[in-house]
Amino acid sequence: MAPVADERSYGKLAVDLAEHGHFGDRTTGLHDPFHWAPGAPVFFALGQALFPDPASAETDDIPAVYSLNAAVSTLTVVVAFCLVWMLTGPWAGLVAAALVGFYPPLILATGEQLSEPLGAFLLIAAFAALAAGLQFRSHWATFGAGLLLGLTVLTRADLLPVPFLIAGLVGVWIWRRGDGLRRGASAAAVLAGAAALTIAPWVAYASTRASEFVPVTTAGPSALFIGTYLPGNGTTTGLKRVLGDEAKRLNPRFRGTPNSQLQAQWVLNVIAARHPDRPRRSAIALEARHNLIRYGLGHPLKFGAMMLDKGVKRMWSRYARGGGRRESVAIRIWHIVLVLASLSGVALAVVLRRSLVLSTILTAVATLTAVHMLAVAQARYNLPLMPVLIAGGVSGWFLGIRATTGRRGKRDIEAALDEEGRKSGLTVAESTSGC
Repeated sequence: MAPVADERSYGKLAVDLAEHGHFGDRTTGLHDPFHWAPGAPVFFALGQALFPDPASAETDDIPAVYSLNAAVSTLTVVVAFCLVWMLTGPWAGLVAAALVGFYPPLILATGEQLSEPLGAFLLIAAFAALAAGLQFRSHWATFGAGLLLGLTVLTRADLLPVPFLIAGLVGVWIWRRGDGLRRGASAAAVLAGAAALTIAPWVAYASTRASEFVPVTTAGPSALFIGTYLPGNGTTTGLKRVLGDEAKRLNPRFRGTPNSQLQAQWVLNVIAARHPDRPRRSAIALEARHNLIRYGLGHPLKFGAMMLDKGVKRMWSRYARGGGRRESVAIRIWHIVLVLASLSGVALAVVLRRSLVLSTILTAVATLTAVHMLAVAQARYNLPLMPVLIAGGVSGWFLGIRATTGRRGKRDIEAALDEEGRKSGLTVAESTSGC
């Protein structure tokens, strides 16, 4: 199976790091190395450094990556067990570990040179540290959660808003439950500060090399333009279909290339050419803002339908299967069942038990969905969230069942006391007043 473009790019960056200590020098042939977040290339470079393969420089394929992905996916299962054990107990932890461990897309992803397995591990580890910090009132664990969230962002840049939204939620929640404004603000500051400190060195390095501000990656304007381009239905394939001919007129050397095989960056040159007085990223960002006005306000129903289609159908109703694999109906059905059951379980616990940790998981899901409703949406972007969503769903259902059975048990006790009270001529209140 041929590697997808991102796999080849990660391989080029990782080999360059391992062999030359440089992130994307000219020998890689990458025009913009900061288009990709650094987490996966650094991780894969570690594999190449420890288990070098001389052929990797030519093939952009690093054999050690697949073992590393298998290792972090195994750790993801272990952390899922620990997280749910802290929230609900060991039996629920075993259920969550089984569901995560046998989730087919996570298994399939170990055979791909992509960032999703590492992102999934770092994200669920961050939530486990957050749960420990809240349960044991430990600022050190909360700091660790922030650090892990920062590393997650450096691996999956689409999660950039998540640490800071979660920090705000944690601070308000702690304050509102009666622990005081000072403690709430302190927890929020520790969480957000740790994430910011983790991200900041890379942002400074990338911004210095690119001679402009780089918020983790430079991919934002391109992803936003494609995602809001209504004629292309918000997809890269649609962009190539609509603007491919214009791209070939702009650059005749692509004339013999089918539109579907054009690289997105070549097609985006058409957009950049509309503003020759601006740098390329600035021109594309400007056109992306124009899309929001032109299509968002000019065609609100069609634009809204496109956003909904991306956020629900493309992001969550399909599973991560890598390039070239045919979709399995059975796996897709199981994926949809897991998504619906997990979201229902998380929502149930948030409503019935006011669970802060599960509220933060729901916040992460909502944030990623909102990001990809505007930007490009692909099924594989849900994979980093699936393990923690499954873990949260299992916890939610166990907590919800306990809350329901607990209330039923309380009603049974009150009914028994009431019956006993009638026999003795006392009310329930009177029969329990001596307790």
